[in-house]
Amino acid sequence: MLYTTVPWWVIFPAEPENASGPVLLTVEGRRCLVHRGADGRPRIERLLSTDPMDFLDERFFPETPLD
Repeated sequence: MLYTTVPWWVIFPAEPENASGPVLLTVEGRRCLVHRGADGRPRIERLLSTDPMDFLDERFFPETPLD
């Protein structure tokens, strides 16, 4: 059993042919979980940071599209 705040799909990544879940990416120097939105554009799902100021930055709000 694992006691962690990290989601299971990060610890146990899906096979490439089944990789429809979020992907861990570095966006402007911050680690983020990113998924494809309904429009097909990548969107931020979760910010993984220890800096509280990162969570106040609008660029990293959930569902923010990436350019």
